[in-house]
Amino acid sequence: MEPQVCLKRKREPSPTPESSKGVKETESNRVPESEHRSGSRPPRLSLPFDRLQEPVTLKDLTELLQFAALGNTGGLKQPSWCRLHHQKNVSGVSVILLEGLSQAHFYRHYLHFKHLRTKYTSRHSYTPSPGNMISEIFSSEVVNNSPADALGDQKSAQPEGGLQWHPVIRKFGLETRGLTGYLLTQEEMIKKHFPVRGMPGSEGFVCTDSDDCVTDSSPLYGLDCEMCLTEWGNELTRVSLVDSRGSCVLDELVKPPNRILHYLTQFSGITRAMLQPITTTLREVQSKLKKVLPRDAVLVGHSLENDLRALNLIHPHVIDTSLLYRREFGRRFKLKVLAETVLKKQIQTEERKGHDPTEDAQAALELAQYFIHTGPRQVVELYCEELWGIRPAMYQPPVNRATSTHNNSSLRFAEALKSSGQSVVFIGKRADNTLDLSNQQWHSSDREVLSSFQRGLDSHSFSVVQLSSFSDHLKAMISTDQHYHTMSQRLREMCVVFAGPLPSDYTERAVRRLFSSCGNVRAVRLLNATQRVHAEVEFELLEGAVLAVEMLNGTLLHSGHIVKVQRPVKESTLDLDVFLSSLQDDPLNANVIYAAGLKANAKTAQFAAKVNGTGLNANAAAEVNETGLNANAAAKVNGTGLNANIAALPAKVNRARLHAKANHSGLLEKVNGTFLNAKAKLAEANGPGLHAKAKFAKLAELSVEVNGTLLQVKTMLAEIAAEANVGAWLHTKTAGLCEEDLREAFGQNGTVQGVILPAKHSGRQKRRRHAFLKYDSADAVDAVLSSPVELWDRKVSTRRALTPPHLCSWVTMTTTTGSDRETPNESSQETGREEQEVACVMRKLDRRVGKLFRSLPDDTLSIVLLPGHNSSHGDGLCFLEVKHGSAAQ
Repeated sequence: MEPQVCLKRKREPSPTPESSKGVKETESNRVPESEHRSGSRPPRLSLPFDRLQEPVTLKDLTELLQFAALGNTGGLKQPSWCRLHHQKNVSGVSVILLEGLSQAHFYRHYLHFKHLRTKYTSRHSYTPSPGNMISEIFSSEVVNNSPADALGDQKSAQPEGGLQWHPVIRKFGLETRGLTGYLLTQEEMIKKHFPVRGMPGSEGFVCTDSDDCVTDSSPLYGLDCEMCLTEWGNELTRVSLVDSRGSCVLDELVKPPNRILHYLTQFSGITRAMLQPITTTLREVQSKLKKVLPRDAVLVGHSLENDLRALNLIHPHVIDTSLLYRREFGRRFKLKVLAETVLKKQIQTEERKGHDPTEDAQAALELAQYFIHTGPRQVVELYCEELWGIRPAMYQPPVNRATSTHNNSSLRFAEALKSSGQSVVFIGKRADNTLDLSNQQWHSSDREVLSSFQRGLDSHSFSVVQLSSFSDHLKAMISTDQHYHTMSQRLREMCVVFAGPLPSDYTERAVRRLFSSCGNVRAVRLLNATQRVHAEVEFELLEGAVLAVEMLNGTLLHSGHIVKVQRPVKESTLDLDVFLSSLQDDPLNANVIYAAGLKANAKTAQFAAKVNGTGLNANAAAEVNETGLNANAAAKVNGTGLNANIAALPAKVNRARLHAKANHSGLLEKVNGTFLNAKAKLAEANGPGLHAKAKFAKLAELSVEVNGTLLQVKTMLAEIAAEANVGAWLHTKTAGLCEEDLREAFGQNGTVQGVILPAKHSGRQKRRRHAFLKYDSADAVDAVLSSPVELWDRKVSTRRALTPPHLCSWVTMTTTTGSDRETPNESSQETGREEQEVACVMRKLDRRVGKLFRSLPDDTLSIVLLPGHNSSHGDGLCFLEVKHGSAAQ
């Protein structure tokens, strides 16, 4: 399984046989806290490292709250975005709502939030909700996802142990079904990006002639496609279809309509020679597929959505083997792994040049047939350890706190809490809350709210506490827009450096190129008002600005200028060193490094493109023809036209960027040798004693020889370009970066637990040139930082991470109207006074959050929400933590 980031790592003694019995607890028979905790595992949260960058929505939050509070009541499943382990030991749920605060407030006043940033080890961006968030949570529907007739009641499920909580069993149940039980629904197809009629992205796709419904006796057809890279993107080059007996019924090569940039031979098995005589088009293949497939056909494939999109084909009845043998958190097994483990077959071997789509289609078909025939239960029992790396008993079933709502398939969350015997309380300031709760307490200040919560702590298991002092402070401000604008400016200033002096002819593009080795550059502004040229460089991330000062300060440019790189000295940057040190020690950044300058693949792509575009064009051959074989050839026999042209050809080839790759010097020697030989023959043809007609014949023969040599060179250069293109064009969606390459390059000194690649922007940043990597230990991080790392023969800049995984950019954390550099209307003195008042409110809020957290019982799920002011003033923030004894200190 892929490594997960555990948000609480405290370990307790293994449960004894007595304590691990499946006994349901109710409010009346609950074991005392100390006795209950001593013999069982504490609850904890976990989620993959790369999931931390995705924002949490109100739906996500509701899923977690419902599961934490109700467990398996009404057939609730684990949340789709995280995992709450040992839910049966959760002693309570606490939600703290900090009204008026946003993500930008937290990071602008990061140093003031001592308790919030240290006691909560999980932090996510939160998408603000347009309505009343608390009302929507309590009014949300608790859906019965696993009724008694599907999985049986709790008593009958107990003998299965942890088996029924395996991801495959949670999806398909324990019973064997027919093939229709494993078809993807239309909703699942949309979610997994399959082409669906009428959905965006499927315009112009061809629909197969299919019945509305299929049966368990409908025929299965295995499908697999191979693609190459063209100017348009990945396009189809080969399609294979096998019937239910595994016999190949269609295997066609397809000519892409757009110019091919790379054949991806090591994966597709397709070569230039294979496609050269092919005239079959995509439309012809679509017609053949429609004729071959019966109306009730069910297509089977592995990650089938990619094949159907390559075919521009819509088919409503599909089974995807990557979703049959499913893993946690949406991850998928490779077809090669499944075939080797389940079918005991070797496919996609290294000895073979590329994949065989017929073989892959047969493997996917057999995997589906085996799963359908064997059933999910037996598949999991047979391959749980070998495939999923864990024993079935280790999957922990959540246990009901009460069974009174088990048969209610549609209850509101507030009703379900009440029916399960749990006491719920809302403590806050009266506002527009319309909550269907019997216990609501209204107070006029945060101090009163805190006191009321602490007094009634033992009387409720689910609490919502609203602290609204900052929201009241915002309302008292003359202009909240001005407040957010000032805060945005302060955050931006931390990511800015000044560089100079620069050469007078230096452009913004040259500055961007110089500083891009440190990270994504958001903006460059040349400052020409000074006597010498300087530049203001604004990075997306703090790491870029820090690396620029550490690495580029004192850089000697080719013009002889020594560049000084420094941070701006402003009020907002006076404590920057303290701020950076605290960020580096942030729990979210533990054992995480930042790597920049990851753009060597892009340069390889540029080289290959220039070889294809410049070195492989027909101009050189055309010049030979025009000069040596035109009607004036006889007149130029004794001239220097042909001689000079042939002599200049090696230089032309050299200028075609062949010399950019030293390992291709052998080819250059061959080209140069060929043309030197041509020059000698030309001298012989121009020698005395030869008749003009004989000279012309020799020259014609020589031109043919040179022409043939150019064709050979063109072929050889195409092979070189193809080799150079592999690394650059293989992962077009990540623009030269892929997780596998980074794991390999950075895994020399320790295990890389997770990789976060930045989201690909549609704006000015076309390539992703940085990444965050999480290691399994601090020693591994020290080893990486103390030794240089090279990726694609290029040194990579690294440092300890400063940006928490959920942040994409410091600069765009808040958005305001108008220019980013607009000068605030208020005086700096008044702005400074206002910021001091805000800082005071933040410190008080943080102290109260710390007191609330310390007063919570052990094993309580605590959630702190900064809901965000509104959607135009940036995201909110969500803090998660399961409190244990050590966390309260």
